[in-house]
Amino acid sequence: MATRPPVECPVCHEPMTQGKPLERHLLRDHGKRTLASFVVAEAEAIENEDVAE
Repeated sequence: MATRPPVECPVCHEPMTQGKPLERHLLRDHGKRTLASFVVAEAEAIENEDVAE
């Protein structure tokens, strides 16, 4: 049976453990400026038809 890889933070690529939900990680470990910069970069990549990794 195949297993699914753990959820990974799209900002820092840290894998989330079972007891550490992504939302909690984003709120506690990333500041507003970092999150805003990530969202802007993703929006620009989509606008330019680029895929950010």
